[in-house]
Amino acid sequence: MKTFIQKHALKIGASVSAVVASGVANATVEESLNAAVSSGQSNYSIVVIGLIGLAAIGFGLRAIMGAMR
Repeated sequence: MKTFIQKHALKIGASVSAVVASGVANATVEESLNAAVSSGQSNYSIVVIGLIGLAAIGFGLRAIMGAMR
């Protein structure tokens, strides 16, 4: 038994630490998902505002160029 433990100590340690780490990671999955959703909504809002601003600038420049003719 002693040689078995010595022979496979690294594998046993890795599997135990993986089980412990997965238990810790699962505790915060809901929090991680909520953070990702709110971050995505924030990024979407920024993109929409940027596109509206770009369209307004383009429309304004076109109106100015049309008035100069």
